[in-house]
Amino acid sequence: NGPLVNSPGTGPGGSDESIAMNITYGLTSRGSNVSALANARIADNFTVADSGGWNITGITFFIYMGGGPPTTPSPFSALNFQIWDGPPDDPGSTVVYGDTFTNRMSSTSWANMYRRLESEPQDTSRPVFFLQVADSFTLPAGDYWLDWEADGDPLYSGPWQPPVTIDGQTSTGNAKQYFGDAWQEVLDAGLGTPLGAPFVVEGTVNPPTAVTLSSLTSSSGSNALAIWLVVLTLGVAAYAGLAFGRRRLAR
Repeated sequence: NGPLVNSPGTGPGGSDESIAMNITYGLTSRGSNVSALANARIADNFTVADSGGWNITGITFFIYMGGGPPTTPSPFSALNFQIWDGPPDDPGSTVVYGDTFTNRMSSTSWANMYRRLESEPQDTSRPVFFLQVADSFTLPAGDYWLDWEADGDPLYSGPWQPPVTIDGQTSTGNAKQYFGDAWQEVLDAGLGTPLGAPFVVEGTVNPPTAVTLSSLTSSSGSNALAIWLVVLTLGVAAYAGLAFGRRRLAR
């Protein structure tokens, strides 16, 4: 869901940078609170567009802590997440996977990246880390919201969620933050523009459900042709999904 690096290879030792362009565009937000201790959560949406659904095998989050933690070992100790069938602040939405108390983090490591302001080119106090989960589950086609929070070493501030960062774009998504017992839009502190939250969903695409000709009857030649076209289309889609294999399903 959206890119985070907008200055590849420009950090110390050739590391990448995610830069809030406060000079060029007026964007001043480095990140949003996503601390489990503060009961702060971040949510953003994604769509399962394949008719057969997705077999999800993992999700990667990108989070930092302030105060200059070392890049190894990772300062993070836990992450939980939920997947909703609609916006988390909609009373009609329900959680279809996950919860707010199970630590689902399977691994964590430095993402070879720093988050900083454009006006602070020497700032390396916010290294960004991968927080990965290896849960396996299936989602049918539809629109979903993913929400999460993380925990880490109390010697450092945060955890903090950097926003989707794209040069030239001051509005990058529609993420929400849960803080103070309410959901609210994630807005840049300088411009007040809506921001997205980056994550990567990995897995495989399910082939669509097969259609059997015996279940389709028609006395019309045109209808029969339409039926054959549907079957042919589904067959091609199934082949394409199987051939594609494991991939990034949402970013």
